[in-house]
Amino acid sequence: MSAMNEPTIREVDELIGPATPHFAYQIRQRVENLVANLSVDHPVRRHASSRLALLDGLGWATSKGDWGDPSSPR
Repeated sequence: MSAMNEPTIREVDELIGPATPHFAYQIRQRVENLVANLSVDHPVRRHASSRLALLDGLGWATSKGDWGDPSSPR
C-alpha cells in the first residue's frame, strides 16, 4: 500500500466549492478527515480550518445561501 499524497489547498477548496446547506456537514467531515494527519500549524490545515467555519455557517443557512458562494475567497 502506497502512502497518500499530502492534501493541498486546492483539494480542500474543491471539496468545499459545491457545498450546499443540505450537505455542508457531510462535506465538513470529509475535509476534517482529509487534513487530520497534518500538523496544527500546517498551511493546508489552517486554510481548511477557516473554510470549516464557512461550512458551519452554510449548514445553518437557508437554501437561499445566506452565507454566499462557498467557493469564493473570504
